[in-house]
Amino acid sequence: MTLHWLDLTVLIGYLALVAGMGYYFSKKNVTTEEYFVGGRSFSGWVIGLSLVGTSISSVTFLSFPADAYKTTWIRFITTWSMPLGVLIAAYMFLPFFRRNNVTSAYEFLEHRFGPSVRVYGGVTFIFAQLVRISIILYLVSLLLHQITGFSFVTCVLISGIFVAFYTVIGGINAVIWTDVIQTVVLVLGGLLTLGVIINHLPGGLGQIFSVAIEDGKLSLSEMTSSGFRSIGWRLSLTQKTGTMLFLVGLTSWLTEYSANQNIIQRYAAAKSTFEARKAMLVCVVGI
Repeated sequence: MTLHWLDLTVLIGYLALVAGMGYYFSKKNVTTEEYFVGGRSFSGWVIGLSLVGTSISSVTFLSFPADAYKTTWIRFITTWSMPLGVLIAAYMFLPFFRRNNVTSAYEFLEHRFGPSVRVYGGVTFIFAQLVRISIILYLVSLLLHQITGFSFVTCVLISGIFVAFYTVIGGINAVIWTDVIQTVVLVLGGLLTLGVIINHLPGGLGQIFSVAIEDGKLSLSEMTSSGFRSIGWRLSLTQKTGTMLFLVGLTSWLTEYSANQNIIQRYAAAKSTFEARKAMLVCVVGI
C-alpha cells in the first residue's frame, strides 16, 4: 500500500502540529503545578473532550469494530453502565481529589493509608499501563506497517518516541489539547468515512441496516459453534448474560473514573469541582 500525496501531506502536517504544540507548551511550563495540572485552569468542555480522546485508542478503532463485525453488539452492553459509573464517581470520589488539590491519584492513598500503599498503587498502575500501551502501540504498528512498509519494530519506535516527545516536553497542557484535537479528528473522520461508505453502497444507509438485521449483527447475542444465541438477563457466575456484562462494565468504569491516574490528573487540572463534573458529562455524551 502506498499513500497518496494528499494523505501524506495531511499526516505529516498533523504530526508537525502536535509536535509543535508540545514545544509551544514547554515554554509555558515554568512551574511544577503548570507542568502537571496546567495551573488548574481548564474548563469542563476541554477536559471532557480530552477524556474522550483518552478513552479512544487503537484498540477502539481496530479491535472493537473487528469484534462487532465478527460477532454482534453484545459488548456494547458494558457501555450502557458508563453513565451510572461516572455519576457515582462524580459525587462520591471526585470530591476527595478536588478537596485536597492533589496532583496524583495516589496522594490520597498516602494520606489515608500511608506511603507504602501509595507506592503499591503507583507501581501497579505503571505495570498496568505498560501492558495497555504495549497493546496500543502494537496495533498502531500493524496499521503503520501496512501503510509505510516499515518493520513492526520501527513502527513501534516511531509511534512511541513521537508520543513521548510532545508528552514529556509539553506536560499536561500539551496532552489535554492534543487529546481535544485528536477527539475532533477521530469523530469527524469517522463520520466522513461513514458518509463515503453510504455513498458507495447501491442501497445506501438502508442497505447497511437491512443486511445487518438479516444477519443478526444488531442483536445482543453471543457466538457459538452453531451460530448466534441470544443471551439471557439473569444473574450468573458461569454464563455470559446481559446483567453480568452490565455489572462488568460498571466495575470497569468505576475503576477508570475513580482510581486511574490518567483521569484523576484531568480532574485536578479543572478550574473547579463544577467544571470537573461538567467534563465528566461531556465525556459520557461524547463516548
